[in-house]
Order: sequence, then structure tokens, then C-alpha cells
Amino acid sequence: MTAILVILTILAFIGIDAIVMAFRRRRAAVPAALPVSPMLEPRPPQGIFLDPRHAWVRITTDGTLRVGIDDFLSEALGEVEAVEAPPRGTQVKRGDPLLRLRTGGRSLVVSAPAPGEVVAVNEHAVTQPWTVARDPYGVGWVVALWTRDHHEAIKPLRIGSAATAFLRQEMQRLADFLTPTGTLATVPLLADGGVPRKGALPAVDDDRWETFQKEFLTQPGVEA
Repeated sequence: MTAILVILTILAFIGIDAIVMAFRRRRAAVPAALPVSPMLEPRPPQGIFLDPRHAWVRITTDGTLRVGIDDFLSEALGEVEAVEAPPRGTQVKRGDPLLRLRTGGRSLVVSAPAPGEVVAVNEHAVTQPWTVARDPYGVGWVVALWTRDHHEAIKPLRIGSAATAFLRQEMQRLADFLTPTGTLATVPLLADGGVPRKGALPAVDDDRWETFQKEFLTQPGVEA
């Protein structure tokens, strides 16, 4: 009788253990939900001149025009995996292709916000491309241009409150753009609409990716 009780007890423990392990495997098979963060409100710093195709210009103390991407584009991308820039000596006009940003096997082309000659490429941004998205107005700048007429170069660009207001409008436009694809996250709202999640752009399909390039980074009616 005692032997039978021992056997039954062992079988009970084995059964309980099997149930617990099955439960744990079932839980492990469900991926943990990733934290979702909203895009931060665009805040271009003082001294930044903004092009509507989402590149910026800052006039440095030596007279060159430092160029990078704005915080709207960096927040929409979330991460940048590679950056391509033209070599020194390249001449560009405003609106010419200047930078190529790669992430998730796809790329976006950012146009030159001003005319000039490429006189420097930020090797830090090229070798550590994540800095372009994480600190777009600081260490993430990409190239420096030299232009003959600084006044004409910055004349078409926005600065200060006008630049900030434009980026806020672009943020809302992005929310509307993303809604049909189902990539708009349930996140806090701006006063005038939903806020896209940070890094929402790489989640769109190839057709929407190309449409973003055309509608946000290649705007018609802007002189090259």
C-alpha cells in the first residue's frame, strides 16, 4: 500500500511539473511587447535654417554651411544604419541629391538645402551612422558646404518659430500619411491630432516608402 502511495505521489509531481513546463513554454512563445514611444515634438535649435525637404543648414564660424537632417526625419526613421555622402570637391545645387540614408535594407535620399561645394564630410557620422538620427543637430551633422553667397543660400530657408511650426505641421501630415497603413500607434495626442510613434516609417511597405520619398523629401515647385 505504501509503495502504491509513493508511486502515485511521484506521478502527481510529474504531472504537475509537465503542466508547469507547458505553461512556461506557451508564455515564452509569445513575444514580449516592445515599448512604444511617440515621436518627440520637433525643436530645431537657434541658428538652424531649415529646408522643407528636411535638411538643415548652420553657418559655422569659418563660413562653411554645416548640413544634416532635421529632427522630424530622424524621429520618423528611428535609426539610421548607413550614411552615404558625396566626396569633397563635389558641386551641388539646391535640390540636388546630397545624402543617402539606409535603414532596414531601404534608403532615402535627402536633397541639398543650399548650393555649394562639399568641403568636408563628417567621418563620425559615416562610421557611426546612428548618431545622425540620435543627435541630428549635433555630432550627427553630415557634410559641410562652401557657398559664394551666404545670403542667397539661406534666403529660401525657414528659421526660428517658422521652422518649428513647419515641422509640427509635417508631424501631423505624417500621422495622416501613416494612418491607412495601420502603423499609427496609440500614443499621446497633440492638440491637433495623433502623434506617430518614433521609428514608424520603416514599418511601411515599399510603395509607401517610395511615396514618402516623393511627398516629404522631393517636393515639387522648389527651385533646384
